[in-house]
Amino acid sequence: RLCVTDNDGVRLLKFERNQQSTMLIADPFETTIEYVGYLHLTLAVKPDARRALVIGLGGGSLVKRMWRDYPDMRIDAVELDSEVVAIAREFFALPDDERLTVTVADGRDFLLMTPHTYDIIVIDAFDDDFVPRRLLTEEFLRECHDRMSPCGVIAYNVIGAVYGPFSKAFRSLHRTAANVWRNVWVFPLGIAEDSRDNTRNIVMLASDTELTQDELLERIASRVNGLVTVPAFERFGEDLYRGKVRSGDVPLITDEPKRR
Repeated sequence: RLCVTDNDGVRLLKFERNQQSTMLIADPFETTIEYVGYLHLTLAVKPDARRALVIGLGGGSLVKRMWRDYPDMRIDAVELDSEVVAIAREFFALPDDERLTVTVADGRDFLLMTPHTYDIIVIDAFDDDFVPRRLLTEEFLRECHDRMSPCGVIAYNVIGAVYGPFSKAFRSLHRTAANVWRNVWVFPLGIAEDSRDNTRNIVMLASDTELTQDELLERIASRVNGLVTVPAFERFGEDLYRGKVRSGDVPLITDEPKRR
């Protein structure tokens, strides 16, 4: 069930009971949802990105800002629900432009069919509370890897914890990503100010590029030499998790065997 409401200058899209997207009515390229800005960390890994794939559209907060801020970039967005696409266009100012292509499809099926190679892949798709399992498995991650440029970067937005009793699901995803890419960076939102083990949005980046942690932080602090205009972007490096993500007690996430 989808619901669009306006309140105090903010337009809100809800899926069932969960807030999915927001937009400032006076500035359609701004959102009040913090994690969306963290997905621009992909530019700190791949500053010269020219093509991006975003699986999960919602109100289009990420793709429309990428379209505006990075004029040399082509963006493919994939959304499972055609009604969500219609809402994004009618109520959330989703641009109609040749650099931004929106396809109604299953994200994994699209990835298998597309002829394109991507510098950036973003997975921001939720089935109510959770990212669908088929978008988390090692097989899917290897499919993403096969569709990425040599120094490309993938980003996930998930809800979870990096340690503690609620961390196993995220730690399984981290272990799975680390089995595919050389580098994995984890940004649990707000952990610099609140280090408790509660659940929160976590933006995870993975890439084969040769980039040290210090180099990544320098790029963030410089806003990728001024390329990124997201508010407070220069401080996002404070949330980089520098601890070890334990993996010995969690499984790799794999496709379930097909029943005969």
